[in-house]
Amino acid sequence: MMRQALKITCLVLVFLLVFNTLPAIARSNQSDSGKTVIKVGVAAAVVVGAVCLIRAAIIKGKVDKLYRQGENLASAGDWVGAVRAYTEAWELNPKYKDVAEKLADAKEKAGAMFLRLGDDAWTEKKLEAAEAYYRQALQYIPASTEVRQKLNQLSQELAWVHYRRGLSYEAVNRWPEALQEYERAYLLAPEMAEFADHYLRAKAQADQDLPLKTVLFFLNYSTTAGVEDLLARELHRQMQAVADGKYVMLDYTRTQAVLTEQAAALGGDLDERLALDLGRILSVDEVIIGAIHSFEVSKRVRIEVSAKRIEITSGRVSKEVKPFTYTFARGTTAANWREEMPKFATELAKRLK
Repeated sequence: MMRQALKITCLVLVFLLVFNTLPAIARSNQSDSGKTVIKVGVAAAVVVGAVCLIRAAIIKGKVDKLYRQGENLASAGDWVGAVRAYTEAWELNPKYKDVAEKLADAKEKAGAMFLRLGDDAWTEKKLEAAEAYYRQALQYIPASTEVRQKLNQLSQELAWVHYRRGLSYEAVNRWPEALQEYERAYLLAPEMAEFADHYLRAKAQADQDLPLKTVLFFLNYSTTAGVEDLLARELHRQMQAVADGKYVMLDYTRTQAVLTEQAAALGGDLDERLALDLGRILSVDEVIIGAIHSFEVSKRVRIEVSAKRIEITSGRVSKEVKPFTYTFARGTTAANWREEMPKFATELAKRLK
């Protein structure tokens, strides 16, 4: 590709020189000045052609050198170095000999090497080193299902290692270090509610003692089943989205798990008193509860809702949203109102903030 570009460039330059020379020849009527212009034009074309040829020769020399270097490194088993050399040669001239095949083979060998190193490190319980090796393997063989499978399996085991380290730091109130470990565990296994719970708690502690909040429940007094859970989930997402670094939302899945486990044991109905008890169990600073008073699906979809934020320590209602009616956008029907729920949750989050 590079060689072809050079040839084209040379031809274009020669053409331009000849094109500019011809008018001068015509004007001179074969005069001495015209002959001089021709000589200059020919000389310039020769110089340009020579430069192009010299440049092509230099590039060819570089490719030759890199190709031989790649072969020597491959013979020595340095597959990473071989990949680097073959890649540079291929970038200069992808059609040079069998450089493309050599590069592909070197990448395969380098990936297999890092895969073996990862397996050895995993066997020796050096999990972080194994993870690093597997990720390096993917850089050379990104389509390998074997590497991806091993990396996924290792991630689960490694997540528990970071989680246990986080617990150790938390026990001595070293929250920045705990946060770092919990975050690693959470990123490796975000589906684990326990990891998410501790990560968010540590974030609240490490980030200048940010208040920790959660959405507990919405009582549903309407005839539409399930709207309360959907609203609670969407409100949690929206409250998290508008936090602006002023508070942290506890993982909703964790909140609901505790609610399911503890509500019946605590007895009574879902009310402010129970909300305070659940908030203490969750170790949050504030809970959000509310009620859906009506949900109408006719010509226009309307929902009437109230909500409040309650401080756990004092039991004080820090923010109350009196019952208000929200009208969904035109075109919202019984079949698609769930798609519009995030917009309503955004409005409710603004009123609660």
